[in-house]
Amino acid sequence: MPAENNPSDLPSEVLLTFCKAAADSLRLNILRLLKNDSFGVLELCRILDTAQSGMSHHLKILSSAELLETRKEGTSIFYRRAILSTRGPLADFKKSFFHSIDRVQLDSDILIRKTQVYADRGRQSQDFFSRNADKLQENQDLIAAYSNYSDCLENLIDNEQIPAANRVMEIGPGGSPLLAKLSSSFQSILAVDNSSLMLEQTRCFARSHNLHNITYLESSIDELPTETRTDLIVMNMVLHHLPSPAASLETAGQLLNANGRLLLIDLCPHHQDWARATCGDLWLGFEPQDLDNWTANAKLRRGQSAFLGLRNGFQLQLRLFNKA
Repeated sequence: MPAENNPSDLPSEVLLTFCKAAADSLRLNILRLLKNDSFGVLELCRILDTAQSGMSHHLKILSSAELLETRKEGTSIFYRRAILSTRGPLADFKKSFFHSIDRVQLDSDILIRKTQVYADRGRQSQDFFSRNADKLQENQDLIAAYSNYSDCLENLIDNEQIPAANRVMEIGPGGSPLLAKLSSSFQSILAVDNSSLMLEQTRCFARSHNLHNITYLESSIDELPTETRTDLIVMNMVLHHLPSPAASLETAGQLLNANGRLLLIDLCPHHQDWARATCGDLWLGFEPQDLDNWTANAKLRRGQSAFLGLRNGFQLQLRLFNKA
């Protein structure tokens, strides 16, 4: 047995630090909240109805026990549950601990306040689109113009040999040329957007390119009825605008038919905070491991992937996930 897994080598202070972190109901609620999401300190204070000074104290204890990790999003710090190592002191214990606390439901008032935080994030994103719909595509091209990754993306779609009769849903297509590729490859496209102005941009793009096999629906992905099932969901540079990426990916998994696919194009983590003001980004990219974990929770298994570095310093990830 490796030395790091030998119970006799476990320092007592490591065990005590963990036990201290776990021995508080508020800290357990923090960990439950962060199962598949990340929140800033003020958001956690609001959801758990706790003063900021007290919340910071609890977060410090959980971080000392290596149960939390932080991620800087521009000038903000977001907390997330730590990705556990498969080796080392307490590895199996922590895994069992997370599994156990996840079986306990959060109180209804906590869930209500969490939903309110999501709604505020969503309104922030939707307000941006309403104010900037006319120049959003131009601003988006500053980060990742479709021409920079179109060849790789279209090869990825073609190489999957997805039947043309399959139904395809694109979330937030805007005026991206990807819509023309999907329209030429599949018989039926459903364009979904929660902004009427952005959906009108999609209609204008379709008319100007003579695309006639597209249906339009004003809705967020999280509000789509479960009967709106499809064979392929495409989310092209959309996930970083969504209030809860993990929850939206779980919804995507539920909307896919058997053997369905999710095609996800988004940014890897970056620190260019101007993207928030210019493009309305809520999140500054995603760790590939986070996407793997969130899609696994949505019962999707990892398929083909490609990672593209861009000259402006951003890195794109093109990820395909299959319904498990």
